[in-house]
Amino acid sequence: MRHIPIFQCMILCFLIPSCTNPTVTSEKNLKYKPQSGEIYTEKHREITPSHTEKKNYVRGQILVKFKDGTDDQAIETIQRELSLKTIRVVHRPNLFLMKILNGSSVETIMKRLQDFPEVEYAEPNYIVTIH
Repeated sequence: MRHIPIFQCMILCFLIPSCTNPTVTSEKNLKYKPQSGEIYTEKHREITPSHTEKKNYVRGQILVKFKDGTDDQAIETIQRELSLKTIRVVHRPNLFLMKILNGSSVETIMKRLQDFPEVEYAEPNYIVTIH
């Protein structure tokens, strides 16, 4: 077992939180201010595209995050009921990129997914561009 002097522990306690996510900041301290069509949400502490603006996402694809402890059988049942197919697992075990097989809109599937207690959230597969 290795012992670390209290001074080093104090330094680490101050440095680690500031190093782990340097982009998280409050809106008034943002160097980049939200532009038209973007919304700053304190909950997520980020700038996200407004859903009322241009639909900049892959049609027919949706990202679905299931709650911890959701088993494969529950996921398969939801997929079957909503005509979804897993394209790939983005992050094990809970985040899936899925294809909408029956031609329903992304918005419709997102609303229907909210009815399932196993679903933490669902969102479009946004297209990100760098200017």
